[in-house]
Amino acid sequence: TENTRVAYPLKFIPNARIPAKVEHHPKQIILLTCDAFGILPPVSKLTQDQVMYHFISGYTAKVAGTEEGVTEPEATFSACFGAPFLVWHPSV
Repeated sequence: TENTRVAYPLKFIPNARIPAKVEHHPKQIILLTCDAFGILPPVSKLTQDQVMYHFISGYTAKVAGTEEGVTEPEATFSACFGAPFLVWHPSV
């Protein structure tokens, strides 16, 4: 389908850092969301608190072709942009 996800071992990536860890936090983070209503600006420079808020709230939209039975865009929230895949509540 057009909305496919995949996972595979890092050892399949030639230049992967194994173990996959670094001693510092990233300087830039890109959050991708499906904003069907123009709520979010296309590009934003956020504070650390704003990034955490937007990541936890996970604003996105269900759109035709990505959700069964959806014919019109529908605003929704998906904690950490992956609520259906989280075993525990994001606050844990």
